[in-house]
Amino acid sequence: MLSYEGFKKRVLKEFLDYMPERYSGCEIELRKVPKVNTVLTGVVIKPKGHKGSYCSPTFYMERMYEQYKECDSFERVMANQAVYLEESMKYLPENVLNLDLAALKDKIVFQVVNTNENQEMISLCPHRDFMDLTIVYRVIVSIDDSGVSGFLITQDIADVEDMSEKLLYDLAKKNTKRLFPFKSERIEETMGRMMRKWGADDKEIEESFPDIDSVPDKDRVYVVSNEYEFFGANALIYSDVIGKVVKMIGTDCYILPSSVHDLVVLSTETFKESDKLVRLVKETNSEHVRVSDRLSDSVYRYSIIDGSINLVEGQMDDAS
Repeated sequence: MLSYEGFKKRVLKEFLDYMPERYSGCEIELRKVPKVNTVLTGVVIKPKGHKGSYCSPTFYMERMYEQYKECDSFERVMANQAVYLEESMKYLPENVLNLDLAALKDKIVFQVVNTNENQEMISLCPHRDFMDLTIVYRVIVSIDDSGVSGFLITQDIADVEDMSEKLLYDLAKKNTKRLFPFKSERIEETMGRMMRKWGADDKEIEESFPDIDSVPDKDRVYVVSNEYEFFGANALIYSDVIGKVVKMIGTDCYILPSSVHDLVVLSTETFKESDKLVRLVKETNSEHVRVSDRLSDSVYRYSIIDGSINLVEGQMDDAS
């Protein structure tokens, strides 16, 4: 069986032999591809000598090697990957290899990530510090029933397109809200939808939350996300979005990052022991949230007086 390095060398040398003839004028390039909380070795196909920005379906050396170890057949892994790549190319615009980021400026959005867990990603990208988190930027290629697709803006892409971090921030500030409208709902509604997915009927759900309407405003707990439930924790960047929920509760509020996709907002008067909330977030992350979906072990506080959002005092050293 090939070692990882031996496998990688063979992929670079032979993969294009498994592709149709029209790819004979292409070459393979390896990229470091930052993912949330990890970095993978991306393999992309591009025209030989292409110098500008370009976008291509990316497959990952590490994942292919895992497949190879399972089946012990280099040929089978290459053939399967070639089919996947050919199918993926059908869904890309015809001019995708001549990417003009400036033409896509209305599709640049925020992505907020955990700083400590994404040092390599952050080093490769234009970024901005945000409490114990970091803001990076993505281009959204498509949003449809099958999901959301796009790519991270790395420093080399930004340099080619001469786009500063400030410009990216200003564009993302406008676009994120427009492309991913934020929403909030009572946590009971969120749980009810989950129960329905698991097969519960309306009666069972109603019986699970019999007194939902009688809960005082300040005792209510809300979940904040966006219409696609995709990177909904970006709401942290928008004080006015969180502010609408806080106004319904009527007190200062704690914000718990339950994942990169959503936040939980609750009253500081009803839930007074912030240290217990910090422990809850850490336990939930370690036991119930996939590594790729974890945002932070920290808890944040929203001030109803001035609309500021800050880390809960005393946890900065422990924040992840």
